Amino acid sequence: MSDRQESGMRTPHRHRPRKLDRLAPTRDTDLAALSEKVTYSISTEHKDYLTSAGPGRLRSDASACPRNLDFDDVIQWLRDAVRDGQVSAQVEGDFPRYAWRRVEGHVYEARLSNSGLGQYKGYPIQDDEAPSWLS
Repeated sequence: MSDRQESGMRTPHRHRPRKLDRLAPTRDTDLAALSEKVTYSISTEHKDYLTSAGPGRLRSDASACPRNLDFDDVIQWLRDAVRDGQVSAQVEGDFPRYAWRRVEGHVYEARLSNSGLGQYKGYPIQDDEAPSWLS
């Protein structure tokens, strides 16, 4: 018998979905309408250059966004990801906590930064960090 079994401790059960679990929409889920509500907010934490949000303040543990990104494209990628259901099962308010999009061989992750307004920040991630279901 293990120490855990002898002490009467049980393995905790997960009550909330894991980050990479995909949202399973219900009949009441209108991802197309939700996609029109999401916005992208430039985060200087993932920039090493001057942006409209100010000078880049790239964190040492953060991935840098490519300098040549068109932020109108980024907003569209985010909206496409939400509309196509490429979002996490974790939801805060009305919005999924994470969204993912593969663009030209790169994977981008968007994280909800303001659940009241549906604002996301985004950054590139490695393929092995992306959900296995992401096409």
